[in-house]
Amino acid sequence: MPAMEVMCWALRNGTSSTEIIACATREGLLNAPAQSVFRFAMPFAENGGEPRAFAAMILCGFALPAPQVEFTDPQTGKRYRVDFLWRTRNGRIVVVEFDGLVKYRDPQMMDGRTLGGVIDDERERSEGLKRAGVDVIVRIRMDDLHDLEGLKQRLAGTGAPLRRR
Repeated sequence: MPAMEVMCWALRNGTSSTEIIACATREGLLNAPAQSVFRFAMPFAENGGEPRAFAAMILCGFALPAPQVEFTDPQTGKRYRVDFLWRTRNGRIVVVEFDGLVKYRDPQMMDGRTLGGVIDDERERSEGLKRAGVDVIVRIRMDDLHDLEGLKQRLAGTGAPLRRR
């Protein structure tokens, strides 16, 4: 999974996947796991945890979720972008949010708010997403990525679709 993080960072910073694959080939690093990283890397990841979460969901056998999907709360007009989204066969919307703890600790990320204010904002965001049509919000942290079986069970319990073989 760290390779996924590096690949996403390189793509986000303007390196083409062709350049990265050529370098990996020259260095003899183009094995099966590396090919998976190249196939699923995301240039739009907003932090280091998102590519790891994406890789974990792939390793668990889930269909590729749509990344960075935006919703508008019909009540407030606020826009919220979710990390990952699946639409199930029966029309339900399942969202996965990767929660890093830095937003609760780093004064720059807290933007002058208290811890309570940050938590209240997250609660309001979840309620806005529900009003916008999201059925299920699954919050995961880095610790969850170390227990793939547990993660798979949590996501399967929401109806998140598995990849077709």
